[in-house]
Amino acid sequence: MSEEKKLNEQELEGVNGGYGYYNNNGWMTVCKLQSGYLAMRTKPTYDYSNEIRGCELYNGDQVQITGSYVGGSDGKTYVWVFSPKSGISGYVNAYYLG
Repeated sequence: MSEEKKLNEQELEGVNGGYGYYNNNGWMTVCKLQSGYLAMRTKPTYDYSNEIRGCELYNGDQVQITGSYVGGSDGKTYVWVFSPKSGISGYVNAYYLG
């Protein structure tokens, strides 16, 4: 008898050919970008110096929410996420997750 592997929510969405949004595992999809990318940051505020290079997120990329939503010093709301694409965690502007 072969061993079965249970798929997580992100893998199931990939099998279905679509992109999802928040589910009970905390997965969200980057979906509100008009152009460019969503930067992952070391601090919950917009500043070029706190951008984590090499961790750019684009429409359709998925992240897992692993921390709380926090208000940034710039008045925007940020959330700590993990990106399976880069294997790195950081803050992102929560407005761009859907």
